[in-house]
Amino acid sequence: MSDLHSLTGAYAAGALDSAEEAEFLEHLSGCSQCELEVRELLETAALMGVAVAQPTPPALRGAVLAEISRTRQLPPKVAVLSEHARRRRPGRRWTMTAAACLAVFTIGLGSYTWQLQHENSDLRDRSARIAALAAAPDAHMLAGRGGGGTAQLTMSRSANQMELVTSGLTQLPGNRTYQIWLIGPNGPKSAGVFNSNRTRPATEMFVGPGDATALAVTEEPRGGSAQPTTTPFLVMPISAT
Repeated sequence: MSDLHSLTGAYAAGALDSAEEAEFLEHLSGCSQCELEVRELLETAALMGVAVAQPTPPALRGAVLAEISRTRQLPPKVAVLSEHARRRRPGRRWTMTAAACLAVFTIGLGSYTWQLQHENSDLRDRSARIAALAAAPDAHMLAGRGGGGTAQLTMSRSANQMELVTSGLTQLPGNRTYQIWLIGPNGPKSAGVFNSNRTRPATEMFVGPGDATALAVTEEPRGGSAQPTTTPFLVMPISAT
């Protein structure tokens, strides 16, 4: 091959023959530039697949299983090689290694596609909730400060949605978390947990406010608590209307 760097697209598309693929895989193991380009191409292919994905027809699984049941499987061909022949066929071992690498790539791509589908669904749901909150006629914002950081709360009772954006809070260790509380006539009710990083904002969207008259944030054990176990470092009064 004259230029292995130019084969990243063909490899990602599965268009190389076995000899080309084996040679490119050997090159890929030592070329970080091509490795990055292949990863980006596979990710782009996965995103394109998600964009046009359609639900699997319910009858497809039954049809595949029925075809398997009546299709005779051929036994594997077994060849016994002499020691001399084994020495002369080093490419066989590399072909198996290349196939294993390709299988890993394929499995990884499938997992990544599933993850993208899941994240895409969450993103659509979140976008719809944000749009409903922004369009609500009674949507308004409140500002607060505490715990060394700042907070901005957007809320709408008609949309039954709230969004809390905090900035400047310290990132907690793995065994601790921040917890949001909506405080009403019956006491505090958890509205979710989150972590933060002092260098970037943390945004949490949740259902509410219901009959709450205040929002508070505390530091709690990982996973959150049934009731606050520490004094709130942030309290924001919520209007009743």
